[in-house]
Amino acid sequence: MFWHNFFAHKTLGGQSINSCVPNFIKKWTHLCSYFSNKKILFIFIIYFSISCSTTKVFYNYADLLLLNWIESYLELSKKQSSDLNIKIENFFIWHRKSELPKIVIFLEELKTRYGNGIDKQDIYWIRSESKIIWKRTLYYAEKDIVSLLLTITDSQVLQTKEKLANKEDDWLLEQSIMSSDELRDHILGRTYKFVEEFLGPLEPIQKQQIKKWIEPDPNWVAMRLSNREKFQDYLIELLKSKETLNKNIHSWISYPESHWTDEFKNIIEAKRQEWEAITIMMDTISLPRQRKHFLDKLDEYIEDFNDLADIS
Repeated sequence: MFWHNFFAHKTLGGQSINSCVPNFIKKWTHLCSYFSNKKILFIFIIYFSISCSTTKVFYNYADLLLLNWIESYLELSKKQSSDLNIKIENFFIWHRKSELPKIVIFLEELKTRYGNGIDKQDIYWIRSESKIIWKRTLYYAEKDIVSLLLTITDSQVLQTKEKLANKEDDWLLEQSIMSSDELRDHILGRTYKFVEEFLGPLEPIQKQQIKKWIEPDPNWVAMRLSNREKFQDYLIELLKSKETLNKNIHSWISYPESHWTDEFKNIIEAKRQEWEAITIMMDTISLPRQRKHFLDKLDEYIEDFNDLADIS
């Protein structure tokens, strides 16, 4: 009865999660490949509704997902966890009412642009608009981020440092010890999976073309690892410096590049342009069925976000 009531109180645009339960078992193997055993009960709850819109499921449980993610790095006290839970709930109330309608407008414009064919100007627009959406979200959450971090103790900082150093499922670290051929296969596998998520199945000739465009770059992997280490070191120092925490958080949100390594700064734009060029080339070889698949995907997101924005 407890589980029935738990799922019944969550709805997806008016659809009870209980109506989705029978299809969960079909997804169990897929689920276990993504999450550790200690998180399985939590994810079990989320995926009970897997046959429904995945977007709606994850958004309706985004507060729990975010809290769980934070607590995977910070061992919070009961009071900290309770206070944070309230802040997260309030954040998503704001996000649902204020941001989802703006994201729908963005997706509708993206749909129009994609229908006309993607060029450099469209890529620049996507980058610019995505940055605006991200910054607006972070600026809104800034006070809550600061208020939480001001309560973090020295022992919690040490725990966070250890957890960052022992991150599970670290594919970037895995890439750093791969041979050139292994790195190529790994990058191609991730690329194919990402592209097929939005375009549907790729033809063999398309995969061969993508393979020609992508060159493994071990130096880039090393630079990203080094940049991440600097980011993590800065985060730990930031947590220790309570007197300047407010100022430092604002600086971090406003100018994230100020905390990058020089090597990373010097190459990141070239790497962005490289992937933007691949995106444009991919658009030129996309089949009509794949273009339709992407447009249908955008329509699904638009419909889901419209429904979610209307839920009080």
